[in-house]
Amino acid sequence: MIISVSEVSIVYKGKNILTEDQIIIKEFYPKSIAIRDLDNKTIINRLPSSKGKFDALKQNFLHEAIILQQLSHDNIIKYISHFEENNTAYIVTEYYDGITLNQYLKSIPLHKRHSLFNSIFIPLINALHYIHKKGIIHRDIKPSNIMIDSKKNVFLLDFGSAIFYKNNEEASIFTTPGYSALEQYSKKAKQGIKTDIYGFAATLYYSLTDVVPIDISQRLITGKISSVKSNNRKITLLLSMIISWSLALAQRKRCFSLNFIKLALLIDKYFK
Repeated sequence: MIISVSEVSIVYKGKNILTEDQIIIKEFYPKSIAIRDLDNKTIINRLPSSKGKFDALKQNFLHEAIILQQLSHDNIIKYISHFEENNTAYIVTEYYDGITLNQYLKSIPLHKRHSLFNSIFIPLINALHYIHKKGIIHRDIKPSNIMIDSKKNVFLLDFGSAIFYKNNEEASIFTTPGYSALEQYSKKAKQGIKTDIYGFAATLYYSLTDVVPIDISQRLITGKISSVKSNNRKITLLLSMIISWSLALAQRKRCFSLNFIKLALLIDKYFK
């Protein structure tokens, strides 16, 4: 059963034939340059000239499996296996019965969003602290990459853009309008913990306002972004200021630790 389709992959819900547990299978399928062969399984390049691009994209895809193998945290999607077959690659992870954060927020009035601080955002901060200590940055934090299951547990999903930032590896450009930091639009720009701080703050901004932060292309012209408090009066001035600091365009001017956001969330919750 197909769950979602992106430019480089297809995500299926499957079943482990030994345990009968439900699982997620992510298949590498770069639809712009690949097609199914006559067996409806094997992946082939549309043109011989695209083989180099196909191979490079597949290596990037397998890099996600390498990242996930390093991680074991209650709030991070759990890796099971990965393998290559049918001239493509697959990543297998645990299945979670739930909905993404952007869907979940629809059921919670804006003036009650502070109730999510302890259950969603602080656990996510803890998960990010964990991966950062491993030398990894996620680089694609956004509401659609955060899952809340039927038991109200939260999980960070999709490590397809993640890198080992301490290795100074060149980062491919993967961006999401409104949620990606300025440095993510360049292969040469240094990326690090502050890159994830931007994505997390943008996600928090949306969660507290129902407004996606102004995209980088527009902010480069105006240089400004409206505060969270101007869109949600229930939020404390401190939290609003910390989020704005975390969304600074220039890395050197941006909040340098998720602990500031965590403290602001705890203080905001205390005054409710």
